[in-house]
Amino acid sequence: MDIRLANQNDIDQITKLVSQVSVADVLPHFDSSGQQEYMRRVIPDIETTLNTVLFDTFVAVEGNLIVGFAAIREKNYITHLFVAKEVQGQGLGKILLEKMLAQTSARQISLRSSINAQHFYKKQGFSATEPEDQFCGIRFIPMAIDTRKSKR
Repeated sequence: MDIRLANQNDIDQITKLVSQVSVADVLPHFDSSGQQEYMRRVIPDIETTLNTVLFDTFVAVEGNLIVGFAAIREKNYITHLFVAKEVQGQGLGKILLEKMLAQTSARQISLRSSINAQHFYKKQGFSATEPEDQFCGIRFIPMAIDTRKSKR
């Protein structure tokens, strides 16, 4: 498996990956308005992550297939971390997370965890900074990690 910077040629595969994982793991936690809002916002936002001035964006490639996607904005806010269902539980999410954290010297990295991913982030050293919240029906848990105390 190869971890590399994402590029414009990856958009279709990344979009397919994010859509598949979202339908299986994320959308079931939202009501219908949250599901619509999520798909309206998240899928178009993928292309934004290829702006190398603001984002460090990575893909995990197995053969010719993208099986992981991760993006960190301004080196202190994780916006995306998706792993294909067929390789979940094999450590790829942790590898992608470590790759993002290695790109920064920020003292704190924050994110809005989907409900289904909160246990993964806790296991990696993140803590909830506020209770569960929602925006337009999209449920999330604000989380952060102090990089000075993390296991990196």
